[in-house]
Amino acid sequence: MKKLLVMFIILILSVSIFAVWEVGGVIEDDYSWTDNSGETHSIHELTEAGKAVVIFWGGYG
Repeated sequence: MKKLLVMFIILILSVSIFAVWEVGGVIEDDYSWTDNSGETHSIHELTEAGKAVVIFWGGYG
């Protein structure tokens, strides 16, 4: 029973962590970056071209 309770609490916490940003929400700030070939891109440029933008933050190592 204790294992089931712990698993339930972990499930609830993990769902609430990923519910921070609404999928399909409007991005008001125009974030831009330069890729490896030196071209500058922005989120608004990509979304206006009909492309989906997936933001991943994290790392490895």
